[in-house]
Amino acid sequence: MLVYILKSTVCLAILYVFYNVFLEKESIHRLKRFYLLGALLFSLIVPALVFTEYVEPEPVNQISNATEQAVQQSEDIINVPPALETDVLDVAPLLWSIYFVGLFFFGLKFLRNLLQIVSRIRKNPKHKLARITQVLLQEKITPHTFMSYIFLNKSKFESNQIPKEVLLHEETHAKQKHSLDVLFVELLQVILWVNPLIYLSKKAIKLNHEFLADQSVLENNIDQTSYKNTLLSYLSPDSEKKYQPLSNAINYSSIKKRFTIMKKQTSTKGIVLRSTLLLPLLTVLLVGFSETKTIVEKENTTSSVHIADSEINLEIEKYNALAKKYNAIPITERVIPFNDLNLLESLYRNMSATQKETAQPFPECLPKENQESATKAQILEYNELAKKYNEMIGINGNIRILKSDVDQLTYIYGIMSKKQKASAQPFPDFPEPPPAPKAPKAPSTSDYADKEIKRII
Repeated sequence: MLVYILKSTVCLAILYVFYNVFLEKESIHRLKRFYLLGALLFSLIVPALVFTEYVEPEPVNQISNATEQAVQQSEDIINVPPALETDVLDVAPLLWSIYFVGLFFFGLKFLRNLLQIVSRIRKNPKHKLARITQVLLQEKITPHTFMSYIFLNKSKFESNQIPKEVLLHEETHAKQKHSLDVLFVELLQVILWVNPLIYLSKKAIKLNHEFLADQSVLENNIDQTSYKNTLLSYLSPDSEKKYQPLSNAINYSSIKKRFTIMKKQTSTKGIVLRSTLLLPLLTVLLVGFSETKTIVEKENTTSSVHIADSEINLEIEKYNALAKKYNAIPITERVIPFNDLNLLESLYRNMSATQKETAQPFPECLPKENQESATKAQILEYNELAKKYNEMIGINGNIRILKSDVDQLTYIYGIMSKKQKASAQPFPDFPEPPPAPKAPKAPSTSDYADKEIKRII
């Protein structure tokens, strides 16, 4: 986000400098209107553009070389201790908090000004014409315009004290919809209030509106000197009222530039020259402030994924075949060759958790010929089980023996070294399991008949 804001600000700054140098003092006011609005849109859109470039994948050897170089470079980087990283102050939440406070303030101000204008339109008498509406106010104010509404002092209007040049000036604002430009830039100011160039652009747009209105007045055969005197009669430092930020009004600070521009005439050759300079500038900004993303061609990427998936499936099938082979052998008799054991461990270690759940269980034994002795945990487990059953056998011959315990004792005792067997508990002398009870003999038919006869007698 920060990169986008910086790019947008720099782009708008360059376009604004171009306007001040080549366009502001020229009389091409309609072109300047579109330029100023387009510069704002251009600076907002171009930094967000992403051009995608598809390229063929690099050969495998080049990728491996690049990977090795990246690994070597990463080894030279000094790691920052985690304690130092946690001590760094994260200023992002603070900056965002300040931004949203400003957003709330400027948004509230914008809504207040808009509601104030709507309230003035509703509460005061109006005089409707063909394309405009004159709103008559009691306050002594400078004439100003918002959308198709022209705000005038009621007493001066009814006594015909407002010159026709001023009325024509305000009608031009209304007919050319200058308020739409003002609303657009005011909304941008609410969102991008941290960008100082927004304020400069708003000032330039409003000043150009005055150029357009002055030009329209002078095109109606109004004497330029008389018109200047009329404007001066309306000017004072107090003429800019606080309730006029969204409207077009006669401005005290811009009068000198307006008088200068009234005398200026731009030739067709000058317009063509400035347009020719603008095209390469826009091209350079488009290339410099947009982003280009390079992506490997989809067909090659997809094929490489298929190849990788097929290789993984082959490895899992190889593991399942070996694991199934050794899981079929009882644990007490299971012997896994060293090479097969290493292969099983390597394949099982590289599988994901999901693949392990669907694969054959890992054979739970170690080959006797590849293990010199039992571990300490296994010796401890063996001693506990052996002591338990040895005590039971010494006290009472009738004991309950679990087959799983017998299998575990047999397995651990089988992998113990001679030294471990000598120091461990003796292997329990389990008694032979009792023979299965014989099924009861079914009574014969004759015996059953004899019993029934005796019962009856």
